[in-house]
Amino acid sequence: MTKLIITFLTLGVVSGYFFIPDFIITHVSGNLLIVGLCVMLFFVGMDLGRTGTVVENFKKVGIRILVFPLASIIGCLTFAAVGSLFLPMTAKETMAVASGFGWYTLAPVMLADCSAELSAISFLHNVMREMVGIMIIPIVAKYIGYIESCSVPGAAAADVCLPIIEKSTDSDTTVYAFVMGVVLSTTVPVLVGAFISMGL
Repeated sequence: MTKLIITFLTLGVVSGYFFIPDFIITHVSGNLLIVGLCVMLFFVGMDLGRTGTVVENFKKVGIRILVFPLASIIGCLTFAAVGSLFLPMTAKETMAVASGFGWYTLAPVMLADCSAELSAISFLHNVMREMVGIMIIPIVAKYIGYIESCSVPGAAAADVCLPIIEKSTDSDTTVYAFVMGVVLSTTVPVLVGAFISMGL
């Protein structure tokens, strides 16, 4: 699975850089990506419905399921603050960037009004988080743990990376991944907005 993901990702990068015209990338690929994502999510949902364990999992775990995204948020912000000790950025700046949680279309836009440089860093950070997640989710699931693999892609755990998590783990873990992605996505505008209001 990992080799297949890396192969197609590499083919996409090479094709986009050398062969595919800008017009197609700008006007066609975005729509195809949405269609492909919807098809993948449909089949993930169908698999969840087929196993019939979604409702039981929510009942069994209950509100405790929110512990996992909360731990992910605390971990991201803590290590971002530690990273400021080694980077030419303040703790507020590194934590604002980390608060994107992989949502590269929202966080950089919000930070653009504060700093173009910070916005660019946020974009790169969030794109890399999603891309690294796509590549290493199967590895994390196999060698570290199913639940831990849900936190790797951040907000993308509920959309782009959900089929990969479902394929690498099981239908029970997919519920955790969906909740992880939804909670982190909801938290992005709140946290990024909070750091902006503190002054960056």
